[in-house]
Amino acid sequence: MQIEGRVMGLGHPDYANTMYLLAKVLSQQRKGNDAEALIRESIRILEEAGLGESPACIQRMRFLSLELVKSKRLVEAESLQRKILHNLELSKGWDSLDTTMAAETLSVTLQTIGELKESEELLERCLAVRRKILSEDHFEVAGILVHLARLTLLKIISYIKVNNDLCRSHLVKAKQLVSDSIRITEGILNPLRENQKKLKSTIGIEREKIGATAVLLQALEVVGLLEAAKKRKQEPGSDYEHAEQALRKCILLYNEPYTRNVVSKYLRQQYERCLSSLMLIIQHDPDILNAPGMQDLLGESQRIMKELGEEKNTK
Repeated sequence: MQIEGRVMGLGHPDYANTMYLLAKVLSQQRKGNDAEALIRESIRILEEAGLGESPACIQRMRFLSLELVKSKRLVEAESLQRKILHNLELSKGWDSLDTTMAAETLSVTLQTIGELKESEELLERCLAVRRKILSEDHFEVAGILVHLARLTLLKIISYIKVNNDLCRSHLVKAKQLVSDSIRITEGILNPLRENQKKLKSTIGIEREKIGATAVLLQALEVVGLLEAAKKRKQEPGSDYEHAEQALRKCILLYNEPYTRNVVSKYLRQQYERCLSSLMLIIQHDPDILNAPGMQDLLGESQRIMKELGEEKNTK
């Protein structure tokens, strides 16, 4: 890198690119401070060269944002994510999937720090744009619905002891959002399973399978969390059926060949999180735990968790 800097000049964009690649290596080696210093310098070089709104610079800022989130520096991450969104608004406008991706990332950070109103406004705008550019039944639309359901769940938790009527209306809204997300993702996955031998565009189909499965896992986890919130609120009609169905669907994703490979190869961490969350919710609720057939489902879940752990250890 030093040689390249002397030959090209320390302010050359190609030199900045080398710094970025080295920063990624250092990050993988868990040398976070060194990686951050390099990526910040790479961004500075591009900005001073008039390339602050270029795809290359946006890519570097996204990488730095992820590093900041991983290190729990959420205020800094929020500031950088706002900058990314602003740059994309200027260069591409809101009718762009790149802009909605930046807005979605910012909205998740805002949720984490408790800024629910602004987070919801961004997600609603993302949803409208994605429905316009993609379709009503695209997995990226389903992903926004899950984010909105999770945000509504946070509202439910905050209102449980304050406003019973508002809490109940949020429960209804969250259930509808997550149900729509599950309907979309299962609609994507089921035709793929039935017609997988006839499909030709394997790269596009693989991406769609991975995306739909990832969103479905998030949605199933939210179903369990909503049931736990209903129990905490002592909502009339709270039963075990939704949690049981969510657990069955999660198990099916692993047992069905058409999604098992996706889970094992690409989504192991997300799957383990979903399955563990659902198991924990059920194990802590005697009414659900003692439901007919639930012990068998938990036994199957534990078998899958053990199998995933053994697969991980052999790689």
